[in-house]
Amino acid sequence: MKKLTSSLGLMALLALSLSAPVQADLIVNTGTPNLTGSALSLDNSQWLAAEFTTTASASQIDALQAYITAQDSNQAGTTFTVALYGNTTNSANKDIPDLATGELFSGQSTFNTDGWNGLQGLSVALDPGTYWVAFEVRGTDSLAGLMPVYAPNPVQTAYNDNTANFGYVPTTGTAYNFGVQVSAVPVPPALWMFATGLFAMVGRRFGKRKTA
Repeated sequence: MKKLTSSLGLMALLALSLSAPVQADLIVNTGTPNLTGSALSLDNSQWLAAEFTTTASASQIDALQAYITAQDSNQAGTTFTVALYGNTTNSANKDIPDLATGELFSGQSTFNTDGWNGLQGLSVALDPGTYWVAFEVRGTDSLAGLMPVYAPNPVQTAYNDNTANFGYVPTTGTAYNFGVQVSAVPVPPALWMFATGLFAMVGRRFGKRKTA
């Protein structure tokens, strides 16, 4: 009984430590576009996606944002979709979003005002690897927006217009340098290993009591 009480006490301490606030880190931060050049449209079934890589053993994505401006003054409260995709390679050996089967997460966001818009307060688990974050105006969305170009720290991007012509374009100083921010809360591997072992130990303890 004492061992079980001790285990439950350790579990309570672990729960408190896991629930304590953890500072999210920006793992992608292109910076704010300089607002020169022609902005890219984000409306009527259009989308723009940015490729990023996470090397942490485990990450909890906390926020996905893009720098978006309105096409006119009546866009406050309109919606767009933010999605995460797995990575694949096309026949030209370019990394592209796996649109067919690779959607890992999507959520609808509300446009507020010109600037950084997107989803915050997320808890999306990602293993190490290469992914795409996409900003889309799907059929149920209403945003008529623009994504200004020439961010100071551009990332690899893919662009799709609202016709049947899909194009995947790497950023090489072109106008595809739009603003993207991705933040994640690091998950310490040792803490999760300890949690897994502790819960397994308590589970075995309860199992033995039931079969006794």
